[in-house]
Order: sequence, then C-alpha cells, then structure tokens
Amino acid sequence: MKLKKMNLMTAAIFILLVFGLIAVPTQISANENEGVFNGLYLISGGDATLKNVDISILVNDKSSSRVNASYEVENTGEETIFLYMGMPLSNVNITEATYRFTPYVYNSRIVAGEMINHLIDGVALDYANWRTYSFEVPLRPGEIKTASISYTVENYYSEDGRLGFNIDLEHIKSWNSKPESIKVTASFNPRSVRIYNFDNRYAVNPTEMTPQYSLEWSFDETADFRDISFNYYPVDDKIKDELVKQRSSRIDAFLKEYENRDYAKAIEAGREYIQNSQPTEAHNLVYLLMADSYVQQREYNQVLAVYELIESTDLNFGELHKRIDNKMLINKITALENLKRYEEMYDLIMYEKLDPDLNYYLEQWLDESMARIPDSTLERIEEERKPPTAFEMFVRRFIDGNFTVILIAGGIIVALIVFLIYYIRKKKKKNFFF
Repeated sequence: MKLKKMNLMTAAIFILLVFGLIAVPTQISANENEGVFNGLYLISGGDATLKNVDISILVNDKSSSRVNASYEVENTGEETIFLYMGMPLSNVNITEATYRFTPYVYNSRIVAGEMINHLIDGVALDYANWRTYSFEVPLRPGEIKTASISYTVENYYSEDGRLGFNIDLEHIKSWNSKPESIKVTASFNPRSVRIYNFDNRYAVNPTEMTPQYSLEWSFDETADFRDISFNYYPVDDKIKDELVKQRSSRIDAFLKEYENRDYAKAIEAGREYIQNSQPTEAHNLVYLLMADSYVQQREYNQVLAVYELIESTDLNFGELHKRIDNKMLINKITALENLKRYEEMYDLIMYEKLDPDLNYYLEQWLDESMARIPDSTLERIEEERKPPTAFEMFVRRFIDGNFTVILIAGGIIVALIVFLIYYIRKKKKKNFFF
C-alpha cells in the first residue's frame, strides 16, 4: 500500500515538473521587424484631444535601450471623460515598465489582443497581447494631463554588428485629433558613442542632428506621420565580440588591459599575441584596437605603421567595412595632425570629402580637422594644389621639353596666318579690276 502511494506521489511530482517546464516563458531575441516603440494607443476616451507627443530613446549599449514617451492630453468637452490607453506588445523583451498619468503611477495589466484590436478605429491591428492601464483614467472638463510610459527594451543586434530601430507613429491615428507637435529623439550612451557608428540613410531624415550626437525628428499637425527607422553600428563592440569568439587566452589578456584602459599593457599583450599565433583575420582586429591604444599613448608613428600592416592584407570586415574604414580615417588624421604632416592630412581630407556616403558627423569632423591646419600652411598647400591654367600648362610643357605639342600648335598658327595673307591679297586684286 505504501509502495502504491509512493508511486502515485512520484507520478504527481513528475507531472508538475513537466508542466512547470512548459510554463516557463522563454526569452525571444529581438527581431529586425519588431518596433522598439509601438506607441500608446487611445483605446477609448470620448473627446480627448492629443496636444503634444514626446518620444525619446536612449541607446544604452548593443543589448538594450531605454524608452520614454509622454502624451499631453486635454479634455475639450463639457463632461468628465474616461481614458482607456494601452501599448501593443511584440516578441521584444521589455523590462522595468512604468505607466503614469500625472500625478500618479498606475498599475498595468496584460490583455489578449482579441479583446482590444477591434476597439480601435482607423487602424488595422493584429497584436496578440496588449499592456494597458489597469483601469480607465478620469479627465475632467478643461483639464490637461500627461500620460507617459517608460521601459527598457531589448535591441535588435544583427550578426554583422548592426542595431536596427523602428518607431511606430501610425498609432497617432487612434487619437481623436492630430497633435500640435510630435518630437522623437534618439540619443546614445556618451561613453561609447563614436562618429563612425552612425549611418547616413534614414527612412525619414532627422530634422536636426545635434553636436551631442542625438537625432531629432519634429512634426507639426500638418505632417504625414511616417514610421521612423534608423541603424546604428557599435563598431568597437563588434570587434571585441569577434575577438572573444577566438577563445584565446592571449586575446583575453589583451582585451582585459584594453578595457581597463591600461593601453601600454594592452599594446604589449597585443604584440605577444601577434608574435605567438598564425596570421588570421583576428590579427587585423587586434591591430585595430592596438592602433586605438597607440593614439591614447600618443605614439602616432606607430598608429600609421599599424594601419599599413592592416592595409597590406586582404581586408574582410563585411557589413562593417565602411565603418571600420572611417574609424581608421579618424585615427590617421589625428596622427598626421599631431605629427604636423599637414600636406598628407590635407590630401586625405580632400579625398574623403569626395565620398557621397559620408555620415553627417564625419563630414562635420573633417571640416573641423581642415580648419585646424595653420592658416599660413593651409594657404600654401591650397596654392600648390590649385589646378594650373591653360597658359601655365603650356609653359610647363615647354619647360619640360614637350616640344611636339608646341610644334603642332605653332604649325597650325603659321598655316592660319599664311592662309589669311593669301586670302586678303586675292581679295584686293579682285577689287582692283572693278
């Protein structure tokens, strides 16, 4: 009898464990098509008038971003209205979510999409789940209050080192009126943001790109609210990720010193790895971070020497090739400037400015770098680089002994003169007989 009870208990525990394993939610990686912000919808709310919308995204690192969105709402009617608001959920992992309606913080709840999707007019929706305010929020006649949501969201990070961001603005259609203004801001962790991380292609071009490396989009009530999307490339993170994959103790030692900003030790560790390993693509990745270390150590000749080593090999940086080129460009110009090799610096800047694919911040940086060349030196270089006139080219060829062109040109001129003399004399004789 006891044995039978034991078997029943064992079976029950087994069933509970199985169901427990099934019930544990799995974290789904961010998908490129998933929005980092899907919008705060007005599900129901009478005569609520949306006045201003402010959406901001702070990219913390390659893994996560912090989203804050606020909606200023006014009751323009004569009776108290009750706002039911919510945000659709996707497969993107969201944590630390807070829902507010001034001046209070509200609880939120998850509601099945079939209960919400059909309630919203003007927008075709098919979301599986929503997170809504836990109850309808009252707004008295003439009151203006702000609904806001904030949360941390998992970033989409591609295999080639690209962060992709999509911000939905179609949700504005769920409100009873177009807001007077919408402002969307994307900013980046100041400790890791770099000029070469930015793209130069946007679904909707930013209204402003600030010196603090933030992208801003501004719309008024006449605008057609299109979804905003952009890419960002944390180049240095991708380089380090690829090095970690090598599973080398020497590379790990190198990265440790580099992360600790002990650049002298990082250089030594990098050299040790290079000297004790077979040439692979990892060598170029180590060289890239060694060049950064040399810049920090102000060993500018070594910076240029390292880049010569990299460029002497078959480079294969995939999608990041352009961004890594830009990273190298910035360090090269920094080195040439500090070495006072202004002619090479000038030529490199002028060559790169011909590139139609420069991002905004890099183009600005190149202009600022050019302005740092001493005025007298810059004037001399520009005079030397000025293309010669036709007469100067003629004289230069004559001095260089290139007589063939000169003789041909001289022969043509003499022939023209002889022809003109003959023609004039013949005309005079003809006039004499009449």
